[in-house]
Amino acid sequence: MLTVHTNPIAPSLIEPTVLLDGLPDVVLVVDTEGCLRWVNAAAERQLRWRRAEWLGRSVLDIVHPDDLAGALASIGTIQGKDFGTPIEVRVADAEGGWHWMEVVGSNQLANDQIAGIVLVVRDITQRRMWEVAGADVARFQQVIQHAPSITMLLDGEGVITSVNGAFTRLLGFDPSVVVGQSLEAFVSDASSPVLRDALRSLGDGGRSLTIELAMKRLDHDQLRPVRFELANLLSDPIVAGVVVSGYDVTELQRVREELEHMASHDALTGLANRSLLLTRLDYYLTVNRSVAVVFIDLDRFKPVNDLFGHEAGDALLREVAERLEAVVRPGDLVARVGGDEFVALSPGIGGWVAASSLADRIESALSQTYDLDVGPVKIGASVGVAISDPFSTVASLLADADVRMYNAKSDRRGMTTRTMVERRRSATERRRLADELTFGLSRGEVVAHLQPILDLATGHLVGVEALARWNHPQLGLLAPGSFMDLVEDAGLDVVLGAAVLESACVAIADLRAKGITVQLALNLSIGQLADPLLCDNMCAVLARFGLEMSDLVIEITERATLARHGSVGMSSPDDTLRELHAAGALLSLDDFGTGYSSLTHVRRFPLSSLKVDQLFVAGMCDHPEDRAVVDVIVGLASALGLLVVAEGVETREQWEMLRHMGCNHAQGFLMAPPMAGPTAVRWIEDHIAARRLIP
Repeated sequence: MLTVHTNPIAPSLIEPTVLLDGLPDVVLVVDTEGCLRWVNAAAERQLRWRRAEWLGRSVLDIVHPDDLAGALASIGTIQGKDFGTPIEVRVADAEGGWHWMEVVGSNQLANDQIAGIVLVVRDITQRRMWEVAGADVARFQQVIQHAPSITMLLDGEGVITSVNGAFTRLLGFDPSVVVGQSLEAFVSDASSPVLRDALRSLGDGGRSLTIELAMKRLDHDQLRPVRFELANLLSDPIVAGVVVSGYDVTELQRVREELEHMASHDALTGLANRSLLLTRLDYYLTVNRSVAVVFIDLDRFKPVNDLFGHEAGDALLREVAERLEAVVRPGDLVARVGGDEFVALSPGIGGWVAASSLADRIESALSQTYDLDVGPVKIGASVGVAISDPFSTVASLLADADVRMYNAKSDRRGMTTRTMVERRRSATERRRLADELTFGLSRGEVVAHLQPILDLATGHLVGVEALARWNHPQLGLLAPGSFMDLVEDAGLDVVLGAAVLESACVAIADLRAKGITVQLALNLSIGQLADPLLCDNMCAVLARFGLEMSDLVIEITERATLARHGSVGMSSPDDTLRELHAAGALLSLDDFGTGYSSLTHVRRFPLSSLKVDQLFVAGMCDHPEDRAVVDVIVGLASALGLLVVAEGVETREQWEMLRHMGCNHAQGFLMAPPMAGPTAVRWIEDHIAARRLIP
């Protein structure tokens, strides 16, 4: 007989903690990271935890590794709704045993008294065992129907005999369509061999396997990666099949792919890194596939960092990467292997003609102006190509391409770079001076100073050399050694050259008006010689002052004679010099004896004179070897029908020694230093009036 209590206990008298500790199920409160903040007594009874030892630790530490992804996903998902979908995971007890647990969560993050996620955990280990042992298939399917992970049973041939609703939720196929079909029917072609191998292994006696398959979706949107655990229960008289559980690993695969991409790609540009480059090149050589290696090094990249900052440099590198990927063929690999060094791999390329064409396209693409936030920037690239042969190795191919790149850079430096000076200025100071030089050129601060050139035999004036000087508002008069490195870094060669020519022409035209005709010797940088419009522009400037190209002596360095090839879209020094000569200018080889001169290089150009470097002139009176060098240069020039001009003459002894050797002309502080235009004009007038024969 049912006894009715007429005096029930008031709910307010029951302590919530006592009530929760009396529950048979485990109740947890965790934060958004899964760290345990509170647990009831059932945890100690069922899992033999000591609550004091587990508070503050992550509950994920006791979740089976294969169920960890589902648990993580569930914690993340429940934060966006009030109640979570029940999931089943394996949880370890304090003695290392595993329990199947059904977990359902309630989002109480907004509850000030709880401020966490409440998890109710029920041990279903015995129930699962009972369901299987009792052949309660209907109830078993009901239990697992709403589980988030796929659960299915396969027969010995891999045919699906039972499946839960997670298969439908994940892939879209109705269970009525799935049951009776082979699991392989829902697997991508690429994953089919993996599944067949796994089933074959279980058929041969394997107990369990974990595999990852790309599963088809009903909407054909995209394949879905699923990790499956296969347990071999074919010999079990009750199950007689393969128990399969699976869960979506799309997010894990995305993270894995990101990590793999980060490990094999450059973080700044997104291009392949050196590791991936070496792996791919090794593969091509292993399978005996011909491959071209294109080594690319940027010219004038460092000045962009120095003058405009690293953010501009990074932006430039990203733009370079985009241009490289756009210009190579589909299937080619582009890698960043250093700060401003890149390598392109082009497999199956059709020989040197095709490889050279690719190199030209790369060089052309990288030489176009870059529109950065700091303004337009123009750089170049030196490119070297190597093509594999049966004896090639990864190291040898990269070394060959690297050497050819440096050969190209040597030629390019002959065209676009200065003689290297030691840079003692800070980056900030260099940037400031570069800006000041740009504005100074526009304000006419850069002018020509003229140094007279005299005939050694008669002392008569034969010409003047124009030398650049910068009238800096604060620093005073600066010689080229103080700013020419900035000129080349900032790409101001052409602008500065035009300013010097214009300033010199003012003085030469003044002398011409006084009836004095002298030749103007003008130094041209290799950057100027690369300008295809140089000759036309110079002719136009001379014409404005009533002068002609025949009034000019163009001085070039020995280094320029070695730079045979022009970059894409620019002229080669050879072509420009021949154009200037055809227009009437005389050509002189400057600093002779200091570079890599040879008779072949001298004979390449229609020269009129050689200039002996002041280094040898300074030492010729005290050092027999310097005197011998000057003597040889004079003899060589005489044999070739060329005049010889000695630079840096500072003593009468040097003057007399040069005259006795047969040297033709001289310039130096013994006669006169470089002077501003008006001062030079007065000096020349006085010199002619005095009819000096010697300085």
